[in-house]
Amino acid sequence: MKYSNYQILILIFTLFCINVSFAEQLLLTEEEKKWLQQHPVIRIAFDKNSPPFEWQNQKGIYQGISVDMIGLIEKQLNIKFERVESKNWTKILEDFKAGKIDVLPAIAKNEKKELFMNFTKTHISVPGVIISSKKFSGISDLYGKKVGVVRDYIWDDIVSEHDDEVDIVRFESTQMGIEMAVLGGIDAMVSDLASVSYIINKEAISNLQVVPVKREQKKNLELATGVRKDWPIFQSILQKAIDSLEQEKTKNIYDKWIQLKKVSFWQASQFRNFVLILVLVIIGIFSLILLWNRSLKLQVARRSEQLDKANNQLIHAEKMESIGRLSAGVAHEVKNPLAILQMSVDYLKGEKNDETISTILDDMDDAIIRADRVIKGLLDFSREKELQVIQGNINEVIEQSLKLVSHELKHRNIQLKTDLSNDLPELGMDRNRLQQVFINLFMNAAHAISSSDNKLSEIYVSSSLSEINDHQLLDDSEGIFHQHEPVLIITILDTGTGLDEKSENEVFEPFFTTKPLGEGTGLGLSVSKTIIGLHHGMITMKNRRDIEKGVEVKIYFVIKGTKST
Repeated sequence: MKYSNYQILILIFTLFCINVSFAEQLLLTEEEKKWLQQHPVIRIAFDKNSPPFEWQNQKGIYQGISVDMIGLIEKQLNIKFERVESKNWTKILEDFKAGKIDVLPAIAKNEKKELFMNFTKTHISVPGVIISSKKFSGISDLYGKKVGVVRDYIWDDIVSEHDDEVDIVRFESTQMGIEMAVLGGIDAMVSDLASVSYIINKEAISNLQVVPVKREQKKNLELATGVRKDWPIFQSILQKAIDSLEQEKTKNIYDKWIQLKKVSFWQASQFRNFVLILVLVIIGIFSLILLWNRSLKLQVARRSEQLDKANNQLIHAEKMESIGRLSAGVAHEVKNPLAILQMSVDYLKGEKNDETISTILDDMDDAIIRADRVIKGLLDFSREKELQVIQGNINEVIEQSLKLVSHELKHRNIQLKTDLSNDLPELGMDRNRLQQVFINLFMNAAHAISSSDNKLSEIYVSSSLSEINDHQLLDDSEGIFHQHEPVLIITILDTGTGLDEKSENEVFEPFFTTKPLGEGTGLGLSVSKTIIGLHHGMITMKNRRDIEKGVEVKIYFVIKGTKST
């Protein structure tokens, strides 16, 4: 029984294939050949944010399954499609309706779209999946919860039928939705198995689980090629071209973009022992590192103030480098097997199992969860330091971050107040990385307020321009800022529990956390400080002086050489 369930899971993955058994010879009628000659320009548009089907990489090059399929069709028909650029999928649909686009290579069919386009037969079929960082036993657990979808995708249409039961959050891409599910900004994300597997493998995500779905409730993403309504003859031509593609070539395309990785072992006892040993090794290594650091600090404390400061800087740099190497090594060894095993266990738990199999799956699930938080922290800590810098307004990043955590603030009855200056200059910044920082700070503030007995539950966020006059701040910045230098300041105030003296001094240290055991890895603020440092900025956190309890966070950015809005 155990092995048959595993085989069922692999079968679901391998069902992700083109629906053509044998290639047929391409035979066009004279009318069809004449039509192609009369239409030398056929306009096509690809989605920029839909891997592995189609997306645009950092170099601006489109790639993916449908892009390669279109390349084969161009060779079959001896034509060249003209690509039309659109910023997102919603704009693509608008341009198609307006007659600016003739063909969409991969689109889900429904009654609304059939009003303005024709479709070929379905040539891509992928199982749908609901993922979450939380443990839900079924779809009914999502009632009243925050559920994410990609705007105007087929899942948006399906979930919108239940908008009275769930709080729908729409994103511009599947990756944005998955990242919010990882951070806990939404309760679940609905997408397809291929997109989810691709992003999880790419980003090394390990804390997502599949929400079990009954067989009769399961949906598939079925993609076809869409053609403008007044071109039925070209629909026929495309169908013939798709049918004539060689099976081996289409298989190579899928093998190129969908790399299925089989688990190397499956016996429950072996897996449980492996995870437990791994966790013990990680804890032991971290304990040795922390003991080593404490010993070094005691030695450095006996020296002069100048030497003490220099040695502290050296120790910190060595510690971060050591932990970074260790984190990257552990992540590369464990991240993909752990993520795939978690999805596999969750999916199998949705099938009919006898009592023995269910017990084994529960034991495996518990073992994965125990390792999950540590691995997630390691992955975040060992991410690449390169920024994707573009000019932009920091207020837009703050507002978007607040929007993503607004549900959490409302749930905790926390009042939000903002005072964002309208006269800020543009900054060169990585929007996604800074959004990660702000979401982490806002969620920390929300947790602190929920743990406090303070009657006032409030978060205050402001942005302003100022200049550096604080000598202590100049010393702490280690040369980043200079006297009277203009800076952009972001201030975040909360009414939470505040910090004790030890926490105020060590809050940005790796693995230091004030949260209860098992609720935090102690890496969030350390990663945030690194991201701010990569932007040539500085972050401080201290207790508020204006009220009895609460924390004040300030982020400083140099604005020298920036361009005014």
